[in-house]
Amino acid sequence: MDTSRSTVTAIIGAGVIGLAACFELASAGVDCVVVDPHPGRASTWAAGGMLAPAAEVVPGEEGLLADLVAASALWPDFARRVEVASGLEVGYRQGGSILVGGSSSDARDLARAAALIESSGTAVEPLDHAALRRFEPTLGPSIRSGWLLPGDHRVDNRRLAEALIAAVKQLGSRIVEDRCVRVEGRGSTVMVSLEHQGDLVVERCVLATGAFPTIEGTDQLGLPAIRPVRGVTLRLASVEGVGIPTRTIRAVVGAQACYLVPRDDGSLVIGATSEEQGMRPIVLAGGVHKLLDAARQVFPGVDELAFQEAAVGFRPTTPDHQPFVRVTHDPRFVAALGHYRNGILLAPLAGRQILSLLGGPA
Repeated sequence: MDTSRSTVTAIIGAGVIGLAACFELASAGVDCVVVDPHPGRASTWAAGGMLAPAAEVVPGEEGLLADLVAASALWPDFARRVEVASGLEVGYRQGGSILVGGSSSDARDLARAAALIESSGTAVEPLDHAALRRFEPTLGPSIRSGWLLPGDHRVDNRRLAEALIAAVKQLGSRIVEDRCVRVEGRGSTVMVSLEHQGDLVVERCVLATGAFPTIEGTDQLGLPAIRPVRGVTLRLASVEGVGIPTRTIRAVVGAQACYLVPRDDGSLVIGATSEEQGMRPIVLAGGVHKLLDAARQVFPGVDELAFQEAAVGFRPTTPDHQPFVRVTHDPRFVAALGHYRNGILLAPLAGRQILSLLGGPA
């Protein structure tokens, strides 16, 4: 590594938050380097790609709604800009999502959730049996009613990650595939020490490390404790003659929550478990069984698709479940941490927030 070259900003972490930050900074003319041993992977790779601000808010997290709504509004332009810069499509699709319950009891619970969503100012349209079948004829016979959230949208998270990587490179940023093991403020600069490729000297540092262990040298920055919440998503490949839903389906079946997100190639993403199991990158058979059992009651065609993959991600979670995006105790460091299960949705907003915190181009 050429340590003689001084880069304005180092971004530690190339998940969707770190890549979105680099995209906004590089678009504003800031010289950036991104450090991550596996760019675009981890939680970003395992996500479902739902962009559903109100449906993601649970009791106790209402304070996050304004940011989720603001981020959702940024998505159409953000997707277009990434596609233009990279020359790659990100699979951004509008069309809404549908809430359904697997039983009358589940439907009653979702009716209360739909009322809360509507009270937040988000459009919700009740669907009777006939309307539901017109919107989604693939749904199972036990699903008698539901609710349409017409403002929801989705993105193919894996195509997004690949496009962001290509975009930041086109904008002149470097991506160093290595692990940052230590950061240290030295005078007016920051030394970023890499596991295999030496050191980088930078002026500022963005910490977007997701759920991974704290980097040495950050203990005095005033960062929140981050715990990983493991999530498993399933990916089913298309099979000729088997149709899939055209919209994201969010369901509760016997108190088991699940979602089904269609992809343009006819495949389907099913998610997601929520497991307080630390950083153990394993897929529990029981979790897979619960997801598939819930999904097949909503969409019986699940059984006819080809099982392709079970992906593991770790949601980075703060004690209050609120993202931590701010300048740290050392003004040379900005933290963008704790986006929990909303990292994909919040990425455009986080990128802008980080650009603002760094004052734009130096």
